[in-house]
Amino acid sequence: MTNQRHSRIRGISLTAGLFVGLALVGCASKPQQATTDPAAANDAKLVERMEKMRARAMAAPGGAIEASDFASHVTTLFTQGVAKRRTIAPAIIDEAVQCLDQAKDAKPDDAPDLLVRKGELLLVAGKSDPGAEAYRESIAIRPTLRAFTPLAKVYAAQKQGAELTALCKKALPAMKSDESRYAVLDDCLKYSGASAPESGLGWAPAKEVAFYKSRRRELEARLAAGKQQRAKEEAKTEAKTDAKEPAKEAPTKSAKR
Repeated sequence: MTNQRHSRIRGISLTAGLFVGLALVGCASKPQQATTDPAAANDAKLVERMEKMRARAMAAPGGAIEASDFASHVTTLFTQGVAKRRTIAPAIIDEAVQCLDQAKDAKPDDAPDLLVRKGELLLVAGKSDPGAEAYRESIAIRPTLRAFTPLAKVYAAQKQGAELTALCKKALPAMKSDESRYAVLDDCLKYSGASAPESGLGWAPAKEVAFYKSRRRELEARLAAGKQQRAKEEAKTEAKTDAKEPAKEAPTKSAKR
């Protein structure tokens, strides 16, 4: 009797041990899921790309493409918020600026574009004065919208009305297309603080003011027409949806009771 009881207890112990062992094996077989922050992973990728562009630019002094790519990737670290989440060494900004300056000296034809790239980098890095100076140098060589637009914004923020007017006068004659002419006039009016073209664009020739007013009327008419067209399409879609819905049957007398 005692032997049977011991055998039964031993069997129960073996069974319990087997279940516990299987449970432990099952737990151990499940791999632990690594918790990674998507933002941190993306930041690491952007920094890695920047470092690749940095090494390429440092290996090719005077290369315009290499310098521009390096500076562009450093700029991205600021525009994408990476610089707020992790420290960006000031030396990296200095190296990018140095590469741009070397490329500018080696390839004068690319100087306006390289100076714009320099201005973009310095502005996002919080260096507004040298950034504005880079844009001014670019404008002095060859006025472009890429240099005009951010520089006009800087002058407006610093309330430098005389500098803004001088910039507008220099940039407008260099614009070759109607789109770029309108863009310059529109920014000059917007940053002047005036609402009427006659007052905000008093520095511009009369034909340019007339062009601006005509073009603005055209754009406003297109916007209004587009808004009307969208409203009609939405009404048609709503009407089709209502037509597809089954009509509700009137309740029967028995249902009323």
